[in-house]
Amino acid sequence: MYYSEEDKEVLNYFFTNLNKPIFATHNFHPEVWALMQARYSRSRAGLRESFLKLLKEDPENFSKLSEEISKTKGGIQTKHATEKAIQFMERWVLGYGHSSIAEGAVIGLCLEGVSILATKVIEDNRLCSFIEKSTRYVSFDNRSFYIDEDLKNSEYYEEIKELIDFLFKTYCNLHEPVLEYVKKVAPRDKKTPLPAWERACAARRFDAIRYLLPTCTKTSLGWTVNARQLAHAISKLLSHPLKEMNQVGEIVKEEAKKVLPSLLKFADKKDYFMKTQQEMTKLSEKIEIENAESEPVTLIKCPEDGDDTLIAAILYRYKNQPFNKVIEKVKSMSQKEKEKIFDSYLENMEDFDYPMRELEHISFSFDVVMDYGAFRDLQRHRICTQTNQILTTDLGYDIPEDITHAGVEEKYKAAMEKAKEVYEKIRKKYPLQAQYILPFGFRKRFLVTMNLREIHHFIKLRTTPLAHASYRLIAYNFYKIMKKKYPLLSKYIVCNYSEEELGRLKSEEMTEKLKRVEPL
Repeated sequence: MYYSEEDKEVLNYFFTNLNKPIFATHNFHPEVWALMQARYSRSRAGLRESFLKLLKEDPENFSKLSEEISKTKGGIQTKHATEKAIQFMERWVLGYGHSSIAEGAVIGLCLEGVSILATKVIEDNRLCSFIEKSTRYVSFDNRSFYIDEDLKNSEYYEEIKELIDFLFKTYCNLHEPVLEYVKKVAPRDKKTPLPAWERACAARRFDAIRYLLPTCTKTSLGWTVNARQLAHAISKLLSHPLKEMNQVGEIVKEEAKKVLPSLLKFADKKDYFMKTQQEMTKLSEKIEIENAESEPVTLIKCPEDGDDTLIAAILYRYKNQPFNKVIEKVKSMSQKEKEKIFDSYLENMEDFDYPMRELEHISFSFDVVMDYGAFRDLQRHRICTQTNQILTTDLGYDIPEDITHAGVEEKYKAAMEKAKEVYEKIRKKYPLQAQYILPFGFRKRFLVTMNLREIHHFIKLRTTPLAHASYRLIAYNFYKIMKKKYPLLSKYIVCNYSEEELGRLKSEEMTEKLKRVEPL
């Protein structure tokens, strides 16, 4: 297609090339980008041509845009295109229910000063990316924590403040003795850069003392999400029984609408969410279940013919036959024949490869008991279905080995027992709000269903030496269960049993090497 020089100047500002069938966009308003993707389905023209036509519908605006681009390479606003996008969205998305268009508009949100408990509600959304302030690298203190309004207005407020101060004080007091212990058991090798060793020691220290942080601790969160998922997330927040979630939902909606004015128009609280929460809470209270001990990881649901299903799914890709005919053939094969197919499919994987998608056809459900700190990490695996119970003191708390070996176990236990004591006082009247005062070390239950491909990823990632000890143990349990019940399906799962005193050391050494590399 022919472009004038003025056309080229404008298009080059928004697209990475003008003559290839594959290109990227930049400097696009999110709603304009969603509009342009939607136009693919209603136009024979390419996206660049369609975008240029849209801009030229207002010749005066196009001329001003061209003039501004020629003057500067930043800060250009496509006012006309944005207005057109909003009109389109309101007609097609809101008027006719084409909500899939909203998936094309992606926004980045920054949430600062939200509680760690709130981040778990926010992160209970699958189609998003999150980056949260690390408890492994950042020291926290009692200058920043959230107290629920109901608790603040209750007769327990002074006792709660006293507890939180005590938890943070203990957390800070354990910094040095635990760090000294870590440095003693993991002395620096002369070849190891001092900064790398110090950071690795500090990380291990924080991994131990983070068990004392209460869930009311304020943190920061980066959130990348498309408009369709964000509207759903906002509705969940606004419908949540805790006030902080409602407040976060209101602010997120207010700020996100400045960027996505039309796509979040109907993001609001849902009677379905609120009524179900209320009714199910009342109903469950009437159902008595005897307390029972449970293993850290229990396999509660699995396919009876997992081997055959997977082998058939693998063959299905390469045999142009119905699945029921393929699996019928597989069932007649010997174990050796099945293993040959399985080996051929997976044996060529290298260190940074993951299995192909046929492993997604079989799923497994696990009931997991773990400390809240480990839950925070494992919840990030969103390619699975998750259901988690509220945090209580019922399952007790974990004591990190480094806390014990550093000689500060009694101080740690005093803080945890104090938290338990205060929690038990307020849980009957404020069962949900009471979660805010509990430290990471207390255990909770977590139901997760994941396919075999995700199990491969989960075990490989969460058993590396740099992983936190608590969720590393959980991943080991996943592997042991799978290996025992499904030896063939587990044959290529990578589980790292190696032990290193400073699991983060290699990563920190690499950081030091990169610092010495001259920039291009």
